[in-house]
Amino acid sequence: ELAVAIRAEFPAERIGMHGNNKTDAELEAAVRYGVGRIIVDSYDEIERLARVAAALGRQVSVMVRVTAGVEAHTHNYIATAHEDQKFGFSLASGHAAKAVAAVLGHPELHLLGLHSHIGSQIFGTDGFELAARRVVGLHTDVARAHGHVMPEIDLGGGFGIAYTSQHEPVPPAVMGAQLATIIERECRVEGVAVPRVSIEPGRAIVGPS
Repeated sequence: ELAVAIRAEFPAERIGMHGNNKTDAELEAAVRYGVGRIIVDSYDEIERLARVAAALGRQVSVMVRVTAGVEAHTHNYIATAHEDQKFGFSLASGHAAKAVAAVLGHPELHLLGLHSHIGSQIFGTDGFELAARRVVGLHTDVARAHGHVMPEIDLGGGFGIAYTSQHEPVPPAVMGAQLATIIERECRVEGVAVPRVSIEPGRAIVGPS
């Protein structure tokens, strides 16, 4: 996907690079192209990315992918210790906080924000309520403990589309406004500035097209 984006001359600053098994060659290609954010999934990746960035004399913006313990599905959500995922760092176990500290320990890495993804074919924002509260909680802890105010939060993708006539997807403008309201409310409760909220529409764009 990165190779396709580079070949198409897609603006590097608008790229978010995912993958829980990125090779050193892929990380180097991303850094050389100047991708806007690399989403890290493991301690090993943090160390390898820092080495690649140092070797190339670059500072790389990264987001730490966290598992918020919320799994959302079509019309319901499960707010449990859903930690058995191959992606990201667990909030409940403290690994997410440790990963943030690891990133901040490398001058070659700029901590842009936290990334969370709670499911797929989501037709409402209910599942985002608890996830946002937990992610904003870590966002706040980082600002207070490290003095680093992260400018972004990424709520991931999974927004539902109409595969059949029974599916009723929420219009993008409505979904966006609802997600912004959730983050704004949680930040107000914590007394922190509201970060830039980004999402990853994925199938919500590709499917209808």
